[in-house]
Amino acid sequence: MLPQKKYTLHVGFSGFPDTSASVQRVLLTFKGLQLLNEHPLVINKISHYPFKNKNFVGRYEGVPFIYTSILNFKPTNFAKRNLNKVSGYFGEIKFLFKKRNQIKTLVLYSTYFAEYPYYFILSKLLGSKLLIQHVEMFSSMSYRSSTFTKLNDQLIEKNISKLCHGVIAISDVLKNDAIAISSKTPVIKIPAMCDFDSMAHLNKTQVPIPYLMYCGSIGYIEVVEFIIDVFEQLCAQNLYNGNLLMVISGQHTTNWEILYTKINGLAVKSNIKIKSNIPREELITDYKSADMLLIPLRQTIQDAARFPHKIGEYTASKRPIVTTNVGEIKNYFTDGVSAIVVNEYSVPAYVAKIGEYALSNEKLNAMGNKGFEIGLANFDYKNQAKALQQFIHQL
Repeated sequence: MLPQKKYTLHVGFSGFPDTSASVQRVLLTFKGLQLLNEHPLVINKISHYPFKNKNFVGRYEGVPFIYTSILNFKPTNFAKRNLNKVSGYFGEIKFLFKKRNQIKTLVLYSTYFAEYPYYFILSKLLGSKLLIQHVEMFSSMSYRSSTFTKLNDQLIEKNISKLCHGVIAISDVLKNDAIAISSKTPVIKIPAMCDFDSMAHLNKTQVPIPYLMYCGSIGYIEVVEFIIDVFEQLCAQNLYNGNLLMVISGQHTTNWEILYTKINGLAVKSNIKIKSNIPREELITDYKSADMLLIPLRQTIQDAARFPHKIGEYTASKRPIVTTNVGEIKNYFTDGVSAIVVNEYSVPAYVAKIGEYALSNEKLNAMGNKGFEIGLANFDYKNQAKALQQFIHQL
């Protein structure tokens, strides 16, 4: 039984504690509050894991979580899977009302519009406050193209700050968007979050061949192909003598086929290395051993509104990031000082900018160190927690 404390609960999407960017934001938000003697709890209505977990209650990096569904794994049977989802909603309602006197704040992170009014009504019935994590302009994503999804996304973006007591926005674009919808609802900007301490003990390694590195999802196949095009031109123009390491996640079969077909048709295919599903320690070591870390942002509404989680991790590695002057980048980084910032999302522009610094280890190291300072001040979760705590208390 929970002690008589006032809890801040995560509600909405389930999946905690996997390693996705969404889960990392939930984890670091709640770890920060926990450091300030707040009492977080993550609720999973359902499990996405195909195997049985040991317990319905657990901790991940100190943050407690529970499952409210009958089964704490994902059944393969369609009927059982959907009955388990329903049981998760009923289990959550039962838990919330049983502990209603101990609940201070609900923090919602969801891509489903129906959950916004649902949890807003629940928060009123519970006598608590509802905060919404606003991290993406969903309607700007090209793959969210079905009629139902488009309607869902439009409803979220037209009502997001009307259906809560406060908004946590990841960027100025989303903050201003929320204020425009309802100027009465308080909004705080909390950018990309990273645990700098968890990366500090890992060191770079000496590599026989230098490399550029990209880490991202196969869902962003356009960006993956763009990076390969940039690398091919760098090699063709003798501007970079090394490899390209790409750490790619995701299960999109068609996009994987596109990726390997593209690589196999290149003269530099032996210089392109692909990794997937690697341990976190290996990922961080790869970051720290790279010449540059690539995260091209497109000149689109989607990329102007978002703030990739990887930017925080890149800065924590003390290696220079290469990105486009889009969205939040200008608020934190200066080209040639703290990052390599390209003015336009085009292959020639990226090739020219990377080629400008490729042979200058001294400049790369200086930019990496300056980027680390900026990241520590702005993206480390411990340095963001106090402002969020104050925001919650003022609701």
